[in-house]
Amino acid sequence: MDKELLELVFDNVYNGIYIADGTGATIRVNKTFEEMSGISNAEIAGKSMYDLVGENNYFSGSATLLVLERKAPATVTYNTSTNRKLLVKGRPIFDDQGEIRYIINTVWDLTVITYNREIDLDTARDYFMGHEDIVACSEPMLEVIDYALKVANSDSTVLISGETGVGKSIIATMIHHASQRKNRPILKLNCAAIPESLIESELFGYEAGSFTGADRKGKQGLFEIADNGTIFLDEISELPLHVQSKLLGVLQDREFVRVGGHKLCKVNVRIVAATNKDLGRMVYEGRFREDLYYRLNVVPLHVPPLRERREDIPPLVKSFVEKFNAKYNSYKTFANNLIDLLCTLPWKGNVRELENTVERLIVTSTVNYITIEHFHKGGPLRKVKESLGLKKALAEYERDILRQARQKYRTTREIALALGISQPSVVRKLRQYSLE
Repeated sequence: MDKELLELVFDNVYNGIYIADGTGATIRVNKTFEEMSGISNAEIAGKSMYDLVGENNYFSGSATLLVLERKAPATVTYNTSTNRKLLVKGRPIFDDQGEIRYIINTVWDLTVITYNREIDLDTARDYFMGHEDIVACSEPMLEVIDYALKVANSDSTVLISGETGVGKSIIATMIHHASQRKNRPILKLNCAAIPESLIESELFGYEAGSFTGADRKGKQGLFEIADNGTIFLDEISELPLHVQSKLLGVLQDREFVRVGGHKLCKVNVRIVAATNKDLGRMVYEGRFREDLYYRLNVVPLHVPPLRERREDIPPLVKSFVEKFNAKYNSYKTFANNLIDLLCTLPWKGNVRELENTVERLIVTSTVNYITIEHFHKGGPLRKVKESLGLKKALAEYERDILRQARQKYRTTREIALALGISQPSVVRKLRQYSLE
């Protein structure tokens, strides 16, 4: 193949091409990249990516720098100084000594891309992960994301299962944003957070004068507001039986009647539900309608707990450290031995618990380099003072947990759900520790 033909191919493929060397210096970009980015080869050739990336610079991010850091292929999305949004997949080319010689970047212009038509699933996954704040590198979690994207363009009802804090709401949001309904709203309702007496009117609305305190004009419910969009029903297991019956009607016939009304309301809404309970067992025990269960469980999607995908913990920690450094205007880092320790913990609260732990360490530590010792001082593994004795130390720890839960949740029912104990136990313990 002669040089002229190579030049023709290089400059006339539909994707942008950005070539850098093993130090991160720009070698050359093709004409397609110049057209999609509005940045010429002459402007950036010979310049290091370290000098081109940053706030108010040419690029807000770089696949090249990520490839150099990981010594492996990487995908990023970033904005350019010319107000273009690009998705870039970088691939390292190694020499005989195993060092990176070149990095070949393939570039897509996200302002003209249509998901599932012009980009492959792998690229789509990387794009949505970047835009939905999903951090994952483990096979189990990547399989979940790929499966969610495959079913996104259907109208099938999705039932997401998984423990508290695994990210079910984020997956539901990604499904909506990857669907044909993305330009309509996604409305979210935590079925455990709304009193039983109000949840029906919240979902289906009510007519004027339906009950004491009702708006004189009546009110639309979430199903009407979300017409042609998506409703995410979190903790669907907590939905009262009489509301379950009405929800079944929406799934079967796409219609319902407002509270206190007689007129049928027609809606076109996709339902994505989530649960941290075993709905099959609840059906067996008579606490969940069997017919509704089968209507919801059209596309089951299970999100694994964090302890089953521990390789996700280091990138999650890095992401949370960056997030809270930016939030609190700090410059703190985690020692490798601390990250290694975090990878061994059970994380019963999963990603949410890990995020809260990182935030606590960022906020409470007085040094910029945070180690295992700082974690032990104020965290769940803090050393027990011998002078307290085991019984008093455990009581003190229990009181701290309840105090934090009391500040975070509005009702004793929510506290009970979060801590995995009964509501009467919560009430008794709050009274015991004077935390009512």
